[in-house]
Amino acid sequence: MDVRWDSVRTGWPSHLNLQRIVSAFTRSDRVATFKIGICGDPEGRATGYSGTYDEMVVLYETWSERFVRDTERFLSDYYWDVCDNSIRGGGGRLSGPPYYLYVVLRRW
Repeated sequence: MDVRWDSVRTGWPSHLNLQRIVSAFTRSDRVATFKIGICGDPEGRATGYSGTYDEMVVLYETWSERFVRDTERFLSDYYWDVCDNSIRGGGGRLSGPPYYLYVVLRRW
């Protein structure tokens, strides 16, 4: 699986317009399905998605566990009807810091 780092943003989540960025990557004419997630090691996490998704795009990097969890929860809620997330986000163990928010994509 390819891991893209060219779209990584840092800073206050409310100033980054991550909804627009996710929408640009997940348009239905480009992808069949997608999932939003967080981790401390994107390269390592990507191996768990091999065979299910084609690409991981790392969108956000922060040293704040609260920021990354809250942002994942917000985006999961926003895209709930169209993404593969089975929970709304923000829970579970998380290695790091730094922490990363990503979207995995399965292409048509």
